[in-house]
Amino acid sequence: MSQKTLYYSPWKLYETCPQAFLWSRGWGKIDVGGGPGRGKPKPVKDSRHHAVMGIAIGAAIESLYRDELWRTPHGLAERLVEKVEKEFLYEISRSFIDWRLAPSKAEMLEICRSGVIGYLRTMKHQRLLGPYAQAEVELLGYVNKYTPVGGRADIIIRRDDTGVTILDGKNSQSKGKYTDPDQVRWYALCYYLAYGKLPDRLGFVYYRYPYGTPKEDGTVEEGVDWIPVTRTDLEGLAARAVDASKAMSKEQFAPTPSPQACKFCDFETVCDARKEQKAANSRGRKKSGDDFGDGFLDLKM
Repeated sequence: MSQKTLYYSPWKLYETCPQAFLWSRGWGKIDVGGGPGRGKPKPVKDSRHHAVMGIAIGAAIESLYRDELWRTPHGLAERLVEKVEKEFLYEISRSFIDWRLAPSKAEMLEICRSGVIGYLRTMKHQRLLGPYAQAEVELLGYVNKYTPVGGRADIIIRRDDTGVTILDGKNSQSKGKYTDPDQVRWYALCYYLAYGKLPDRLGFVYYRYPYGTPKEDGTVEEGVDWIPVTRTDLEGLAARAVDASKAMSKEQFAPTPSPQACKFCDFETVCDARKEQKAANSRGRKKSGDDFGDGFLDLKM
């Protein structure tokens, strides 16, 4: 089959567990329960309350750049709040939210409002505007003729003083805990393949930690966590993309369970490989316990 364009999230999922990729995304004519080429139905419907907030904030910031709202500073904060409220209510209306797990609607809405207001502070401090400043930028390129790769960068800014900056927005509660620096490096790879130039700066913008947020050490957040990148980084990502693409083409979708990865997988409860791994771990723990008899170690000297 012809190779699909490989994006960061599917690529990362495939590297983590090929079976999870197949069950989540589907492939070719393989039927894993949802029909040929479709993903496997999820055993449990997951709440999308975290995604809803991030999507709403991202949509408002996209409008900030796409519609050049920043050119009219007066009332900008109010207009952005209005946009994020509208996007939030729209996303809520079409998403499954488990209110036993989610914050209240009022709390979620306040997180969205403070997210866009905080971004304005970060934008001003870090000067995240320029002759070219766009959001949701599609980047496409080829590592080789068999491996097309793509990315959708949240924000790309080009200035004479700072060069090309690529940013990814995060609404994470814990700054950096679940963030992968290779995500923005992947966008840098796509940019390089598309334009033949290495971006000058990469960074994550954490909406809950805008510029001025107090830190425990008495300083304040700068609004952007900068991620280093080199040509060697991009060469490594490119090689891994080629390897993943080849393996997908050969329909190599064996499971690679691990406690760290499986706890975030929608299919952990129906994965035989994970069940066997947990059973083996349990047997290992019991065997280890038997070595000590009743559990007490007698150190007679």
